[in-house]
Amino acid sequence: MISASKDAAASNDSAAGNEELNGGRHEMLRGGDRVLIRPIHKDDVEMERKFIEALSPESRRFRFLETLNSPSDALLAKLTTIDPSTDMAYVAVIEENAKEIEVGVARFSAQAGGKECEFAVTVSDAWQNKGLGTLLMKYLIVAAKKLGIERMHSSDLEDNNLMRKFAAHLQLDHKRDPDDITQVLYTVDLRKPALHVAAASAA
Repeated sequence: MISASKDAAASNDSAAGNEELNGGRHEMLRGGDRVLIRPIHKDDVEMERKFIEALSPESRRFRFLETLNSPSDALLAKLTTIDPSTDMAYVAVIEENAKEIEVGVARFSAQAGGKECEFAVTVSDAWQNKGLGTLLMKYLIVAAKKLGIERMHSSDLEDNNLMRKFAAHLQLDHKRDPDDITQVLYTVDLRKPALHVAAASAA
């Protein structure tokens, strides 16, 4: 599930070889903005809460498939506690007044030993149209491949036009969810060498 706008493709070296800091890398976005992309930490609970609450109502509905004003403590714990054997989550942050501010997040979750995972990418409304969604998706693909994942999928509301454009840009497969006509299933086959966003041999 992605809540992001039509992002231009990230540069081929964006997930490899950039300046590393605190387990993450600084990245330059379209337009010159810089963000730090790093794994999410369990102490990011309040940062994640503020990020979700700052999303527009529409972006929150697209991300959680329901009306949500503020996430529960249980949901925040789930979003910030990662099992590295099956899950991965990256946050894109900027620094303001010596504090990190989250502007984007991407995650996937798989069953133990599974070859398929569910993914989600969400970009702050003010940071859309900068290529951040594509960049975060690229990080996810690299991490998923390292775990031996072969397919990624996302189930999104049929009226999520931003996701539809994003998926077209990344050349994702899609079909109507046979179990819910209000949703669309998007899939990424990581075995395809020509996958648009995964062109780089990112480390």
